[in-house]
Amino acid sequence: MKDIKKYQWKKRVIILRDRSTESPSLKRAREKLMREMASLNDRDVVIIEDGAGRDFQIELYGKDGGKKWESDQEFSVKDILEKIDSMPMRQDEMKSEASR
Repeated sequence: MKDIKKYQWKKRVIILRDRSTESPSLKRAREKLMREMASLNDRDVVIIEDGAGRDFQIELYGKDGGKKWESDQEFSVKDILEKIDSMPMRQDEMKSEASR
């Protein structure tokens, strides 16, 4: 799997894990995220897929490299976006963008 440390302080990372990158759960998650890719790109999100897990898992890491959220259930992209928007670094980014 790609090392997420290379994204630290640059990107937020979503990791999709499952037994295979072709598993139905991972495919559904990928499709759901791809439909909202513009919103994810606006929030500096990169998506990594890992087909060496046990069962489906999604994890969100902040720019500081810390795990901010995880789930092994169905998820809402809206909830992920809201989680990102509530992060202090994102709040600062939004203030910077508004002042331009």
